[in-house]
Amino acid sequence: MPPKNSRSRPRRQPSYRLHKARGCAVVTINGKNHYLGKYGSPESHEKYARLIAQWQANGMEVALAAPEGNAALTISGLILRYLDHAEAYYKDYGTRHQGEISNLRQAIRPLNTLYCRTCIREFLPEHLESIRESMIERGLARTTINHRVGRIKRAFRWGARKGLVPAAKYNGLRAVEGLRRGRSKAREPRRVETVPEGHVQAACAHLNRHVRAMVAVQELAGMRPQDIRNLRTCDLDTTEDVWVYQPFTHKNDHLGHVRKIAIGPKAQDILTPFLKPDKPEAFVFSPREAKEAVLDGRKKARKTPLTPSQRNRRRKSNPKRAPGEQYTENAYRLSRGAQNRQPGGA
Repeated sequence: MPPKNSRSRPRRQPSYRLHKARGCAVVTINGKNHYLGKYGSPESHEKYARLIAQWQANGMEVALAAPEGNAALTISGLILRYLDHAEAYYKDYGTRHQGEISNLRQAIRPLNTLYCRTCIREFLPEHLESIRESMIERGLARTTINHRVGRIKRAFRWGARKGLVPAAKYNGLRAVEGLRRGRSKAREPRRVETVPEGHVQAACAHLNRHVRAMVAVQELAGMRPQDIRNLRTCDLDTTEDVWVYQPFTHKNDHLGHVRKIAIGPKAQDILTPFLKPDKPEAFVFSPREAKEAVLDGRKKARKTPLTPSQRNRRRKSNPKRAPGEQYTENAYRLSRGAQNRQPGGA
C-alpha cells in the first residue's frame, strides 16, 4: 500500500535514462516503459520531451505514444518553408518587420522542440494542446499563449493553402479554442497602465536633447513609438494652427487604414528646431545628428587645448557601429545617458 501522505507529495517528472539490457534510452511513465531509441541521440531527447509534455497535459496520468515519422513532410520541414515565406511576406517598406518575425520564432520554438521530426499527417489537435500546456507551465500569460498558438495555426493554414498540409488536418487544429479568462491555469496578464509623470520627468533628465524631444512630442500628441521614430517633415501639414501628421507607415497600414495625428502648439514649439524643410524626406530625429551634437558640445566645453596627436587623429571611415539616420525600435527604447553618451541608431 502507498504511504498515507503520498497524495500530498508532488509528482516527480519521469527521468530519461539508459536501458542497459536493450542498450537504448527509456522513460518509465505510470509503470510503463517507453523506449526512445539510441541513448543520447537528438531523436531520443525529442521523443522524451514530447512524452513529458503530453504526460503533463493529460494530468500526469496517461502518456500518449509518440508517433513515428515517415517519408512525408515533417513539422520541421513545414517550419522552414513557412519561415522563408514569412521573411518575404512581413516587410515594412523594404525592411524586414523584425517584430513579427521575432514573435513567429518564439511561437514556433516549442512546436519545433517537441515535434520537429513528427510527420505532418500524425500531428493531432491534442499535440497542439500539449504545446499550449508547456507554455502554461513556463508561466506565460493567457493572452500571450493564445497569440502564439494562433501563430502556429497560421503556419498550418499557410501549409494547407500550399498543399503541404491536408485540409482536414488544419481544420482539426482550428478546433483547439483559445484559453478563456478564468477557465484555465494560465495566469492573467497585468493591466498596462499609464507611466507616472514623475517617472517620465526623471528619465528625461538622463536623455540627450533629441531623445528628450521625441519623448515629449510623443506624450503631447499621443503617438506610438513607431510614429515619432518615422516622423518626417514632408509628412506634416503645417498650414493650420493645429498641425496634422500622417505617418507614411503605421501599425494598421496593411489594413488600408489612414492614420492622422494632431500636433498642438506645445508639441510644435518642441518640433520646430528639428524640422528639415531643405530635406523633407529625411527623418526629423536622427541618431547621426544627435551624435554630432554630442561631439560638438564636448569640443565647446573643452578647457584644455588639443594635443598634436589628438589634433591629427582621424575618425574611422567605416566604424563598426556607426549611427544611422533613423532611431530603431531598440535604440529609442534603450536610449540612456546625457551629453556624455553616444546615441544609438540603425
